Amino acid sequence: MRPSEPEVRLEYLCGEVMEDGRYDKAFLPVGATEYHGPHLPYGTDTIAAEAIAEAFARELGDALVLPPIAVGVSHHHLPWKWTLSLRPDTLTLVIKDIAESLLHHGISKLVVVTAHDGNPGPAESAARILSQERDMKVAIFSGWQGMAARLLEPEWEIDGDHGGQSELSMVLYAAPETAKPELATAQPEQFTDLPLYLIDTFDGTVPRGYSGDATKASAEQGAAIIQALVDTVVPFIRELDARGWKRGTWMSRIED
Repeated sequence: MRPSEPEVRLEYLCGEVMEDGRYDKAFLPVGATEYHGPHLPYGTDTIAAEAIAEAFARELGDALVLPPIAVGVSHHHLPWKWTLSLRPDTLTLVIKDIAESLLHHGISKLVVVTAHDGNPGPAESAARILSQERDMKVAIFSGWQGMAARLLEPEWEIDGDHGGQSELSMVLYAAPETAKPELATAQPEQFTDLPLYLIDTFDGTVPRGYSGDATKASAEQGAAIIQALVDTVVPFIRELDARGWKRGTWMSRIED
């Protein structure tokens, strides 16, 4: 199970803690409520986003984790019962409104942590509006499965499937009480190396609504994923802090 100390989640902090001014940035987890097979909870993406955000914030020591947005853009998963979805423009406005609240309280740096493929577009739209209209510094973290695969393979086999090995591993690490690993099955892995990304419903791609060999999942793999992400992302955030959250040639490595 993931560590619970120090507490970094805003909804669990008392008012007196907020008076000391230790926080200068916030993480906003953005997940989804959608079917992930019989072995994983509907909140799998929210659990992943919050676990990643908490790990980043604890390592940094000067960041808050905001209450997660637990419903994302999941229209493509609506063929499966109890999936909930927001419109893309609705999610953009929700992120923007939350960020406006942060600005009101003097927090001008925000990292949106999204763990669902329908959310990065609306998150980027919100970030661009906040940057252009409010001069707020907003960064987006997404694609944790792909990043984990690049960082951890071949030591760990990290799939990119919906409801597969890596997602179950993340839930077994972060919220094991919500999973039913005894119901996990070995499904074919989803092929994703396509020249175009077609916007359509997910049932046309993965008929069962989940894919990948979830029987290989483990809490140990989930912990390894989290640690690899922390080791990669946190130093970059510290570099952003040192450079005033401004883009520059230090990012491109292009010198005049």
